[in-house]
Amino acid sequence: MMAPLSRRAVLLLRGLAGRHGGCGAALGQRCVSAEAAQAPLPRPLAPRTSLTSPAEHTAEQLGLWYTLQPGVVQRLFSQGGVPKQFLTQCQTFAETCLMVRQPSLTLMDFIRRSDLSLPPNKFLLYGRNGCGKTLSLVHTTHFLADTDWLLVHVPWAARWRRNFKEVAPSSTIEGQYDHPLDAVLWLQHFKTQNAELLKTLQLVTQERYTWSRREVTEPDTPLGELVDLGIGRARYSTDCVLALTSELKRHATEGRCKVAVVVDGINTFYSPVSRYRCEDRTLLDPKYFTLFQSFMQLFKSDWKNGIVVGSVDSLANEGQRRDSHLPRYLLRQQGWEALDPFVPIPIEDYDDLEMRSAINYYLDRHWLQNPQAGSDLGRRELAALSAHNPYLLMQVCRPL
Repeated sequence: MMAPLSRRAVLLLRGLAGRHGGCGAALGQRCVSAEAAQAPLPRPLAPRTSLTSPAEHTAEQLGLWYTLQPGVVQRLFSQGGVPKQFLTQCQTFAETCLMVRQPSLTLMDFIRRSDLSLPPNKFLLYGRNGCGKTLSLVHTTHFLADTDWLLVHVPWAARWRRNFKEVAPSSTIEGQYDHPLDAVLWLQHFKTQNAELLKTLQLVTQERYTWSRREVTEPDTPLGELVDLGIGRARYSTDCVLALTSELKRHATEGRCKVAVVVDGINTFYSPVSRYRCEDRTLLDPKYFTLFQSFMQLFKSDWKNGIVVGSVDSLANEGQRRDSHLPRYLLRQQGWEALDPFVPIPIEDYDDLEMRSAINYYLDRHWLQNPQAGSDLGRRELAALSAHNPYLLMQVCRPL
């Protein structure tokens, strides 16, 4: 007679084989079922479009991802304009991709239909924190660059009010204050974005600018030389920005170029306080910043052949005035009157189509490692945790 232990071993082997005996077959089926239940779901591909120029984007591309070539990112956003955390994510993914969303398409359509013989149309993006205002500006800025607009781009205006590198009393305008180093950085940004277009347009100065007894910029000097002067001489950089914006405004009005003013956090220009303390220890009103005056003259309606595109952002205000995301609250009375009339363009959180597209993109990039992240239950969990907010979704999916 076979020993009990040996007999149990034989029965177990037969059961695992699943070919003899009802019990063994059932056990084999349960093993197969368990393996099938734990099998990873097929990884979806990111919904992409091959159209890399925003000028070609239409409603057919809604929810699709388009790729910004490295050269475009370097030329347009090397000095800022793309949120740092998003830029870090793009470096991890080894590509810079944006989702085509309705607010950007609406804004680009408005720009196409603008009558440039009239004072500049003004468009303001607004929405709650993290909904995608800055990335909508990135999409629009790329569109403007592709359609031969001369860019006057301020990546984040609030930096000049509270995180400035240096502030010094102006040597040319009494009572005003300059940002020498920040102005140099902005002139470099302007030159990088518009170098090729400036060569084509061949714009020159129309006034004489005296910087010192020996240094003078004569009329008919190429604007590129004015920019280079400000980059090379930080002492004059803020005044060069003021001269440059004045010259661009004049050239646009006379029909030599079309100018697009793009400002992220435009409401910071109308904040009553900065972090710079005067000699009496009082906080300086930003209206005395020459750099602010340089750009605020472009917000007026006394010129043509241009547009103004901005975002109003609660983070661009001081800490005690961030209770609402609406333009009337963030701009205050002064900003509301200065920018009126303008076209408000709301930016909302992801809808269901955009949410599904974003999760598919993360899965395509192998950013979501849980095999059930692409299931219906996993998608619902991500939607609930992020409340469909693009920034919160990025935070939920970030590495530990």
